[in-house]
Amino acid sequence: MYPFAIDLGTSNTVAVLRAADGQIRPLLFDGREQLPSAVYAGVDGALIAGNDAERLARADPAAFEPNPKRRVDDGTVLLGSHTVAVSDALAAVLLAVVEQVNRVGPPGPAVLTVPSTWAAPRRAVLAEAAARAGLGAVTLISEPIAAAVYYASVLRHGLPPDGALLVVDVGAGTADVALVRAAAAIGAGAAAPDTALSVIAQQGLDIGGLDVDAALVGILGQLVSSDAPEAWQRLTAPATNTERRDRLVLWQEVRAAKESLSRLSVAPVHVPGYPADLHLTREELEVAATPLLAPVAEVAAKMVAAAGLAPQSLAGVFLVGGGGRMPLLGRLLHARLGVAPTVAERPETVVAEGAIHAQAPVPAVPEVAASGERVATAPSGSTPRRTTIRRRWLSPATLMLALLCFVLPFATVSCVPDSYGRAKPGGTTEYNGLGLALGGKPHVPPDHLRPSGEWLEDRIEPQPFYAAALLGLGAALVTALTLTRQRRRRVLVAGLGALAGLSLVAGQLLVVNRLADRIREQSAVPAGKDARDFVGTGAGFWLTLVLLALLVAGNLAALLPRRRLGRRWRT
Repeated sequence: MYPFAIDLGTSNTVAVLRAADGQIRPLLFDGREQLPSAVYAGVDGALIAGNDAERLARADPAAFEPNPKRRVDDGTVLLGSHTVAVSDALAAVLLAVVEQVNRVGPPGPAVLTVPSTWAAPRRAVLAEAAARAGLGAVTLISEPIAAAVYYASVLRHGLPPDGALLVVDVGAGTADVALVRAAAAIGAGAAAPDTALSVIAQQGLDIGGLDVDAALVGILGQLVSSDAPEAWQRLTAPATNTERRDRLVLWQEVRAAKESLSRLSVAPVHVPGYPADLHLTREELEVAATPLLAPVAEVAAKMVAAAGLAPQSLAGVFLVGGGGRMPLLGRLLHARLGVAPTVAERPETVVAEGAIHAQAPVPAVPEVAASGERVATAPSGSTPRRTTIRRRWLSPATLMLALLCFVLPFATVSCVPDSYGRAKPGGTTEYNGLGLALGGKPHVPPDHLRPSGEWLEDRIEPQPFYAAALLGLGAALVTALTLTRQRRRRVLVAGLGALAGLSLVAGQLLVVNRLADRIREQSAVPAGKDARDFVGTGAGFWLTLVLLALLVAGNLAALLPRRRLGRRWRT
């Protein structure tokens, strides 16, 4: 089973899992580590989450909620003509994560992170959403605790006894500042259970990336409204689906420009309905964001002082969340505290990865992992190992055997009273799979050969169905060796194997007919016999067909346990 942790954010959700080998890696959603925490209600009331929700929102923006976590206190949210419980909206996002876990293997215990400032009512909404998503009993862990575990275990900084770490988590909707104290020393790189850590001070601010986006939209509004007030009015107060769609595009453009300005000095912005080319600069971003982010640094400084600590005595200042990518925030904290903050390479995944590090690994039990490999148990504290038997390689091995069978006889001509081709009466002529696919002369045993001056034509032209079967096997082998997504790999290998088998059967029927015609041309068929009676099917054909049947059945059977609920959640 695969334990996993979910950090359900305001704009994006991140999840990581512990693989069968004990390694921790992020889940990918359409090739990205972040899943949009957005939901969309279809006409039937079914909720769709993630990237699909963002795409569908262009058709009906009124049925779209980009930030359901920000509505946690509202109870319900109106999506189009449907009133949806916030817990259902959050459940749809969690269900999208569970679906992705199922593609890797059977899900194990789940951990959900929560803001340190969330009290019991908000935590209850999240727990209810987890139950509706089929997660069962989950462990809730405070986000600053998870970040501190990451700081000690992954970044290997370690925490001294009674040492305090200042965690500043700036996301899309909120900023949370917390002081986390270690009850005992946590060495660099050592496992750091959350029971060794406690939050001694915390404060949340309703400031986040969305507020910075709004400030940048305001800058664009000053430019556009003076030149094209009607166009700006349609974007700020949309009345139709088209106008709401344009407003959505505008905010997506601004968010993308903001992210680009963390790396570039200028970023272009397209404003729907406005013909001129516009751009935002890093200077404009920092002028707009400074009054929004400065309170975060101020709260951090006051919190450290109120705890009776000097900033230099802190074990560190750890900046996490999407806001950690903004250089301005790090500079503000440094200027106010006199301590340069630590920023992870991927600040968005810190909390989720720290949460799973905080949980003790599930004891290894002999099982067949969903990836198809046999997992060997390991003593407590040792590194899990795998046995050498890996089902991942069963498909390539089967396909290689099937390809090797093409050098065996697939069709034979034998026991003809008269001669056939180069064989004397009663002799045998054998056609292998490659000869049928590519064209060529068959094999005739030396003691079955006629004198060379009496030879007749026995070469057979290339058979397209056999060539198609050979190509299908080759494509299936490449797919089995290169495609990493297990479910997609199994579907494609099974499909290609089935097509190769059907092509093989069709090709064999045509070959038998073609050889029977040849026999009629070259030999006198005895009375009461048919020319097909002298055409046989070789062992190579049957072996290949059996191997393909096993290949298709095995891959399809491996898919059956994976069939879970999709990303839709009916309200």
